[in-house]
Amino acid sequence: MYSRCARIRALATLFASAFVLGTIAPAFAAISAGDTLFVRVWNHPELSKQVTVDANGGVRVPLSGVVDIGGMDEAAAAQKLADSLHRYVVYPAVSVETIDQGKTLFVSGGPGGVLKYQPGETLAAAISDAMQSAPQSAQSLNDAGQSLTRIDGSQTALRARIDLRNVKVLRGAKQLGVYDTVAFGTSGDTGPLLEPGDTIVFAYKPIQVRVAGDVAQPGVTYLATDQSLSEAISQAGGSLPTAASNHILLLRGGETLSIALGDPAFSAPAQPGDVITVPQAPRVNVVGTVATPGVVALKTDASLLSAMYTAGGPTKQANLRDVQIVHAGTTKTYDVTKLTHGDMSQNPMLADGDTVVVPQGHNIDWSGIFGILGGVAAGLVSRVPF
Repeated sequence: MYSRCARIRALATLFASAFVLGTIAPAFAAISAGDTLFVRVWNHPELSKQVTVDANGGVRVPLSGVVDIGGMDEAAAAQKLADSLHRYVVYPAVSVETIDQGKTLFVSGGPGGVLKYQPGETLAAAISDAMQSAPQSAQSLNDAGQSLTRIDGSQTALRARIDLRNVKVLRGAKQLGVYDTVAFGTSGDTGPLLEPGDTIVFAYKPIQVRVAGDVAQPGVTYLATDQSLSEAISQAGGSLPTAASNHILLLRGGETLSIALGDPAFSAPAQPGDVITVPQAPRVNVVGTVATPGVVALKTDASLLSAMYTAGGPTKQANLRDVQIVHAGTTKTYDVTKLTHGDMSQNPMLADGDTVVVPQGHNIDWSGIFGILGGVAAGLVSRVPF
């Protein structure tokens, strides 16, 4: 009487002779990229699945992962897949059936994967399809050896990471060209006509800039060599309404600089390793004899004078010689009128949470003096809504 193991071995041998060696149906041509196959594991049907051969001749199957079967016939491919399953399954019996000999396009990098080829397909149309496709779990590397694996769920973020001005098309071992697909939209060009088996190669933009602080989506952004720091902030979702536009910190080459959004540094090309930190605008409480008392956000200038202007300016009853600032429980008094004589010590910088108290004094029209003092400050405040 056969033992249980002997019976399993006999059945596996029977399956192998019938299916692995291809006696049931004639073999197709050598398996190539784009072919659609059905891999059947007869004694473990839960492992059976339909697969598409990738650009490198590999198929992804349960347990084994990616197995290279390009150039083989069905019988040889089945044997190799069975061998790959031996460490996981006892006597696997595998067959391979070619369902369709491939009219597909391949995507290397970016979202990765395989696209169904449509007759008359252009590069522009294929890129549009690729950006809507689901990412693959395994990706290739770009020319610089950087991983092109997608790490977030945002199509917009993924698109920002890819250099769409540097897209390659491969046909077999030949490179058809490098295309600026961003220009397609403005020129009306659709790029070259593609053929089944062509590979679209995406690469990352080469410069990484980290954006932190008061932006919508802090994190790493990706820029081409001619893109600026302002583009990095745009990729990060832009500044929040609470963000300051002045005193933005730029860490570059080990040195930290304080810059404003209008500075030339923001329009100049970014550099590898740049780190931008967008601070939150200080919010201070202005009380007393000002036109609109309350909490104000100092987006462009955090000085005492700016806070008073943002609160609408002093009324005629204001005492500008005894303006008080309460900071961390300590009160200091400043004579704002001395600014007309150039005493800038009377216009200190404020911190988040400070309180400015403008006391009542004699009925004096301060508009003339305040206009002289604050022309520049008023202009800075008015340029940025808050």
